[in-house]
Amino acid sequence: MIAILRAWALAFVLLTLLYWLLRIYFRSTRREALEKRYDAGGVEGPRDAYIEAGMRDYGKSLKLKLIWLVYILPMTAIAVTIYFVNYD
Repeated sequence: MIAILRAWALAFVLLTLLYWLLRIYFRSTRREALEKRYDAGGVEGPRDAYIEAGMRDYGKSLKLKLIWLVYILPMTAIAVTIYFVNYD
């Protein structure tokens, strides 16, 4: 049982690292897209305000919330596997 908990803790640490890497990557690609859209023209107002407003909207988006599946799916798979392997 201790080995399972250790493996679960290690998986949690690795998934946390993966979560933050994905979050940083997705936010940087969104910021880059906003910068390109502003530079292409047709957008009124200051550049920084436009980008910050877009990033605020992105913070509320479904795509950013779906990154939580990085935790949910593997941990659920591990729990289900442990349950069925130990089920008598």
